[in-house]
Amino acid sequence: MTAPPSEAPDLCDALRERMERERERNPRETKRSALRQALLSALRDRLVGPGDRLPPEAELARRLQVSLGTVQSALGQLQDLGLILRRRGDGTRVADGEPIGPNIWHFRFRLRATDRPLRITDTRLEILRTNDTGPWSTHLGPGTHTVIRRRLSGDGVSLGAEMYLRADLLHIDDIELSELEGVNLRRYLEGVLGRQAQKPETRVSAAALSLRQAAMFDMTPDMPVLRIEASTRFQDGSPFYHQTIHAPAQQLILEF
Repeated sequence: MTAPPSEAPDLCDALRERMERERERNPRETKRSALRQALLSALRDRLVGPGDRLPPEAELARRLQVSLGTVQSALGQLQDLGLILRRRGDGTRVADGEPIGPNIWHFRFRLRATDRPLRITDTRLEILRTNDTGPWSTHLGPGTHTVIRRRLSGDGVSLGAEMYLRADLLHIDDIELSELEGVNLRRYLEGVLGRQAQKPETRVSAAALSLRQAAMFDMTPDMPVLRIEASTRFQDGSPFYHQTIHAPAQQLILEF
């Protein structure tokens, strides 16, 4: 006799297990962050794919034993990354080939191989202070600055990003790193600070990575990259951040 086909794993059960592992790894992690990371890992592992629908928000809250607000907040953060689409009356589904809107990113990347939008599903970061000078200090002013350094990846592509802010704008000792993993950093900071950014001044140039940068960002030394520098201000004209992103030129197309 032929054995009956095995059933696909239940998504809510898989998310609950992944949330438990996240909380064991970091007991300080919030339920929202644990759920966001669980959903990101489910996307990376293809438990759900482009166009697939997620369970209704109320079902997720009940099955995962979290509040509806926690579910909505975690889904909202994934929406800010362009990974999912949420429409009233139509539920939530994994984004497919839709472009990522300018309200989410100031600029966007497409994959050269498929012409599809790049979706970031993994973030590794560190936060530090620096007194070094560079293009950021021209924009932010002299003194001590906070640096949020990230290795971003998705669809088999790795990027490196360094965001500089005035040290008095963000108190890094009060930040739980897991809250910054897998979020649209600009949107997250706007929410924390209660202030919105204007459209940035952006410069693009061709560059090659140094050995140090390649090691930090899990990229290949001397590979041709696009270097995107964005200087952003708040609505009142005061400086917000200066960010540099290094993206592999042979794999990605830059769009504004």
